[in-house]
Order: sequence, then structure tokens, then C-alpha cells
Amino acid sequence: WGLGRAIYYPIDYYFITYSIKNMSSSVPQPNSLPPLPPIGDLPMPDSLGPVALDASTPTEGESLVDDSSKRGVKRRRSNENLSNIEGDQESADCSEPPVVTIDESEDHSNLAHAFKQRLFPKDCSDTLSTAYSQRDATVQERKQLRKNKRVVLSDLKALREQFYAKKKELLEMNSSLKANSKKLGGWNRKVFDLELQESCPWNDKLQKLRDYVGENGKLPELNKRKRGSGEEKMLATFIASAKNKVNNHNFANKYPHRAMALEELGLNWKNENEAKFEMMFQKLLDYKKEHGTFRIPSLKLCQESGCKELVKLHHWVFTHVAAFRYQLPTKKVEIAKRFLDVGFSFERWYATNTHVFERDLPKFDDIIRRYVQNGGKMTDEDVRVVKAHQALSSPKKKKRKQSKGKGKEDEEKLEQSLTTADADVLNGAAV
Repeated sequence: WGLGRAIYYPIDYYFITYSIKNMSSSVPQPNSLPPLPPIGDLPMPDSLGPVALDASTPTEGESLVDDSSKRGVKRRRSNENLSNIEGDQESADCSEPPVVTIDESEDHSNLAHAFKQRLFPKDCSDTLSTAYSQRDATVQERKQLRKNKRVVLSDLKALREQFYAKKKELLEMNSSLKANSKKLGGWNRKVFDLELQESCPWNDKLQKLRDYVGENGKLPELNKRKRGSGEEKMLATFIASAKNKVNNHNFANKYPHRAMALEELGLNWKNENEAKFEMMFQKLLDYKKEHGTFRIPSLKLCQESGCKELVKLHHWVFTHVAAFRYQLPTKKVEIAKRFLDVGFSFERWYATNTHVFERDLPKFDDIIRRYVQNGGKMTDEDVRVVKAHQALSSPKKKKRKQSKGKGKEDEEKLEQSLTTADADVLNGAAV
């Protein structure tokens, strides 16, 4: 290997050197080329024409320059043609389609399914082509809406089935609860009855109260706490304590069976005055229903009739008339309205002869009516009229206080002036 390398290495070196020398002699050197013309002297694409070749044989450098210039001209012309084609396409694309609109103020819903096919599927005007396109887009939109509608209807159907299933379940629950309430109420009633039968101080007093009502037919009055016997005092105190607990300590909700046991005996949980007012007002309505009038006979005739209930009613009505006349601001609007609604008169409330009504009395009915309309407020004129009339009536009251028997004499004189018709009314009331 070493011997071959020593023999062939000089030969290779000779041939390589000879080949490089021949190649360099055939390639033109840069210094032998002619100088290129300036860029400004070169012809532009628009002014290019056919290139005239010189008849003389060009040199190697000149032939290279002419070939490069020819290739540049061809390239410029091809670019120009491409730019012209693209400009034509852009101009064609930039032409805007005609604008076609519809009048949405008019309703043509009846024509939604009227269109079947195109009369001019190919050759048509641009306006009609645009209308076709808009209609097709609307059809696609309608298809999507109908698809969405089917989805919603499917969901609604599932929800409806679920709703009816839940409703059926709710009805079954209500039926079960109703049956359970009936069962639970029965057991509560049983427990209440057994609790009232157990031995304890409260149940012992309740039993004594039942015995008292069975003997006397009514509950003991609250004033028996001081004036009654030992048992009456105890029962009256028991009733007062029960009322206080019901009105102030939620006794009825905690122990409803005890409250119901007392109500069965006739105990009223309302205020004593309110309960008495309701009772007497009902008696006044019964009197009007029986006799056709609210006018009550005089006190003497009521006493002579021997009817204690009529005497009580006379006193009650007289007290309320006096209070509404001269103490109107202290009265509740609801109570005044109840008297006015039933037709009660605060001017002619008792039966007597006609000359009594010829006195100069204020229009108390109108004053009370305005008091109700104003929500419990009296006008200045009404206050002045009532005070003036009260001042005129006050001296008579003082004289009555000075002489004890004078008031009775005046009442007897007033009762003597009763007419025969008033006596007939009294007789009917007494009967």
C-alpha cells in the first residue's frame, strides 16, 4: 500500500493541475467583461419593443448581457399580463349585487308554504337571483327553527309526563296526610279527655265550675271575687286567672283542651266591656226587629212594665247617647259606624210626644257621621256647636244636684206628656 501511494500520488497531482488550468482559460475573467450601462438607461416594460440585434458578431460578454436583458423583458411582460388578469377579476368581484328588501310591516304569513319551485332557475336577472338567495337562506333558517321546536316539544313532553307523575304522587301524599290528620286528631282528643280526668288542682276547679253552672245556669260574675261566698270567690278568681292567661300568655295555644272546656261552659275570652257591648247591641237589634223602631219608652214606663231587660236596655242606650253627644272624641269610629249603619238616631232615641223635638238641638247624627268620615276627627264648627249646647245644658245639671227631688219631678212631668201611641208601644214591649 505504501509503494502504490508513492507511485500514483504524483500522477494524480499532475492531472488535477492540468484540468484546472484548461478550465480557467475557457471561463471569461471579471476584468475582461465590458461595463454595464446605468439603470436609468435601461428600457421600461411599457416602452419595450422588439429588440434589434446588431449584425456584427458580439463578444462573449455582450452575448451574456443581451440574454439577461431579454429574460428580464419577458419576465416583466408576464408579470404585467398577470396583473391585468387579477385586476379584471377584482373589478368583477367588486361589483356589488343589487339590494333587495321586503316590507316587514305587511304580514304575508299565508304565503309561507306557497313557493314550490323556481320559474327561472338559470337565466335570470341579478335582482331575482338575489331574491332567490335570500329566500333560500330564510328556508334554511326556518328548517333550523323547526328543528329547535321539535327539540323543545320533546323536552316539554318529558316535563309534562314528569309533572303529571309528581302531581299524582302529591295527591297520594295529600290523601295519606288527610288520613293521618284524622287519626292524629282522634288520638289528641283521647289524650285531652284523659288529661282533663286526671287529678290536679286545675281539673278540680274545673269540675267545681261545671257543678256551679249546672246548679245556677251561668258562670259566676267577676265581682263575686269580693262579694260572693267562699266557693264563688274561688271560682271567680279561677275564671279571671284563665282569662288573663288566654289574653296575655298564649294559654289557648299551649293548652287548647282546657280553653275549649271553659268555652263549653260559656266563658268569653273577650274583654268584659266588649262582651257586654256586643250582648246589649244585639238586644237593641232584637228590639228593633220586634217593634220596628229603635225608640225606647221612658224609664218610668219601662220600670212599670216589670221587664228588667227593657230597663237595662234603656240605661245602656241612654249612656251611649250621652257619651256620643258630649264625649264623641273618646268613642271609637267602628262603634259609631255600627250605630249609624243600622239606622240608629242619636237625636230621637226615646219615645215621647212631638213637642220635645221642637227644641233647638244640634244635628248630632250629622256630627257623628262627619266624625266617622274624617276618621275620628271633629271639625272646628262641630266642636263649637257641641260645646255651646253642653254649656246651655250644664246649669240644669247643677240645679238638679242642688235639689234631689227636682230631677224626679221633671222626669215625671216629661213622662206625663207621653202620647197614647207611646203607651201602646210600651205595652207591646212589655208583652
